[in-house]
Amino acid sequence: SFLDFTIIYGGKMKKVIFIGGVLASGKSTYSMILKEKFKLNVINKDRLKEILGDTIYVENRADNLKLSIISFNLIKYLLVVNEGTIVFESNFKYYELDELKELCKKLNYDVLSIVFDGTNEILHERFEKRLNENRHYVHKSQDLSNIDDFIKVQDDLRRTKYFGKIIKVNCDDFSYQEDNKLFEEIEEFIN
Repeated sequence: SFLDFTIIYGGKMKKVIFIGGVLASGKSTYSMILKEKFKLNVINKDRLKEILGDTIYVENRADNLKLSIISFNLIKYLLVVNEGTIVFESNFKYYELDELKELCKKLNYDVLSIVFDGTNEILHERFEKRLNENRHYVHKSQDLSNIDDFIKVQDDLRRTKYFGKIIKVNCDDFSYQEDNKLFEEIEEFIN
């Protein structure tokens, strides 16, 4: 179990950066920017789902949710065995962060949460455009073409309570991807 690993690995201070927030906010892209800039290990939950979906075919929303659970359990495992600084990117749900908060506390992690948000109409347009591109099929199990359905999902994600040091990012445009002040805050956390 995860708690058994806590006893083995839970001694020294480690660092984790959670990149979360709403859909279509550029979280995955930003995590890759951080990977390159700071030479960090980055785990994207959506990429884990894609890898699993290449092996285990997803036929419906229920199957997709199972892949999400498996991917989240992999994130918890990687958090347990990590030594150093690691980045996890996902549209974390409130119950996932509750578990991660407890696990980080037990494992003596220093935590930075970078939380993305923006205007629903801009994000919905971005989301629709992305779905029409060559997007992996595991991300197409839920129809959010109706903006009201999209906003409902976004509002659920906005209710998620992040922890540790929190940096909020407006993602209506992509200027944050080159924001030196933001990079400095992240570098200060890492060092």
